[in-house]
Amino acid sequence: MGLKKSFGDKIYDLRMGLELTQEEFIARLRPPFSRTTLSYIENGISMPSAEFIKAICEAYNVSADWLLDINDTVALTIKERQLLDKYNELCEKNKQLVFNLLDALNYKIDKDKHKSSS
Repeated sequence: MGLKKSFGDKIYDLRMGLELTQEEFIARLRPPFSRTTLSYIENGISMPSAEFIKAICEAYNVSADWLLDINDTVALTIKERQLLDKYNELCEKNKQLVFNLLDALNYKIDKDKHKSSS
């Protein structure tokens, strides 16, 4: 039962993170699956087939390991994955610019913390 709920929760969280209805979510899956199948899986009523897991992985660029809690690697949130995807699309010059901006922001945050604690 624990794996069923965990898997269903992950699918639900993925769908909610993408702000998709069940219908919109399953529309991207190949081969097609029913909304009822998705609902049963999200609610822990049934376990997904290997074909369903593969379709989710391909449609939403997530790993089966993450879906099934197989490894200890921390999974990225949807927002983190989106941020990383956008970063990876940048040229090297702009990646360095982003890195420098983050350094400057962290420096300012640290400086402000030290001011307020003094």
